[in-house]
Amino acid sequence: MTAFRMPAEWSSHDGCLMAWPTRTDLWGSVLDDVKEEYANVARAISEFEPVTMVAPPGFGDDARTVCGPDVTVIEMPLDDSWFRDSAPLFVLDGDGRRAGVDFRFNAWGGKHHPFDSDDRISGLLLEHLGVERIHSDMILEGGAITVDGEGTLITTEQCLLHPNRNPDMNRDEIEAELKSRLGVDKVIWLPYGGLLDEETNGHVDGVCA
Repeated sequence: MTAFRMPAEWSSHDGCLMAWPTRTDLWGSVLDDVKEEYANVARAISEFEPVTMVAPPGFGDDARTVCGPDVTVIEMPLDDSWFRDSAPLFVLDGDGRRAGVDFRFNAWGGKHHPFDSDDRISGLLLEHLGVERIHSDMILEGGAITVDGEGTLITTEQCLLHPNRNPDMNRDEIEAELKSRLGVDKVIWLPYGGLLDEETNGHVDGVCA
């Protein structure tokens, strides 16, 4: 099996994936303001690298109108707009060949419904991009981990050991899956992320990135 490793967040990359906000039960009356802020971020990034905005079917024209011509918009089934957590985690081999790890997603322990489209979005994106898919049955959000690209991963017990994620896996099994799929050699477990963070149950990106 080819050895893949997840690069650090600050490594050079070829583009940015974003998801268009449409969930009215989350944003309510500020949804239009949120769309404008997402578009501002997308336009700023597009000055430096290509940006692909994924919008739910029927919302592509809305995203194109707000984001402008420098942002590529595609339509795919979506539930929410947090690609840091639901999109694939990309890994590289020693020759720079890219693959994407498709972890399961359950909306931060079933806090928002539905989430079945977001659980499938990684596989759909990898197929659309023509990138090799590496499947994992483990539930994991991207914000729950951070890596240095040199073999070390940092996470929190508060999140990854929470019973609403992978109740049938113990700490050793979770650590083994992280090492296998993301190519890390060492996992550092912090006890907590944001201690009062009940939404993500303590993602590490709240305290360490």
